[in-house]
Amino acid sequence: MRILSIDSSLGTQLLVADAPDRPDADAAPASLNILTTAGQDSPRRHAESLGPMLSAALADPAVAAAPLDAVVAATGPAPFTGLRAGLVTARAVGRARDIPVYGVPSLDAVARAALDQLARRDQQAAQSATVLVATDARRKEVYTARYRARGADDVERLGEYEVLAPAALRQREESGAQPPADVVAGSGVALYPELAAGREVLAPVSGEAAAQVRIALARLRALDGAGEEAVQQAGLGTAPLYLRRPDVQMSAGRAR
Repeated sequence: MRILSIDSSLGTQLLVADAPDRPDADAAPASLNILTTAGQDSPRRHAESLGPMLSAALADPAVAAAPLDAVVAATGPAPFTGLRAGLVTARAVGRARDIPVYGVPSLDAVARAALDQLARRDQQAAQSATVLVATDARRKEVYTARYRARGADDVERLGEYEVLAPAALRQREESGAQPPADVVAGSGVALYPELAAGREVLAPVSGEAAAQVRIALARLRALDGAGEEAVQQAGLGTAPLYLRRPDVQMSAGRAR
């Protein structure tokens, strides 16, 4: 299965990979054969960079030798402009090639990348650890959620996605309102080191294009051919997760 994966949660990541269809999905992490990758770190150049990156990736001889089977895109939570650029690009490719487009929340991918990093040292610890993910939400806030592993490729979210100040997140753990996670991950922790509170910081990123593919495949395998409603319920829909209300509001019109 040949998959294009796009993440525009902060900078821009793009890759094309072949993913084997493994029946024993939980025995070991999915082995992706990554054919081509591209990326840029600027959080303000998604629209300018995605087109050339995509054209180069699809023209790569290793990629062009076989058709794409699906597209996976990050759905956030992340800043509006970058997230929209990635999702619009993914949907355009899906429509042009008549292939399915799946979404994976950005924080889920960061959690999976962190657990992979932990598993390389201690497989048993990775299966039981809880991970606090916090990514940069700007305005001195972070997007956050807590996770634990679900098999070798997926994650289980413990609670809701939130956007809040780092101090409020730290206070929640200190007060006992939320059990402290075993490890922390994400660009928000790199930006606000107080969130670590002595814990190891893993995967200091805002999204992870390869982890997105593995999560999508694990969830699709679990669905086993179920319909569109089940795809949405499994967290594979492409609706963006913004969490904040728009800054620009429609005018109520002139008062008479």
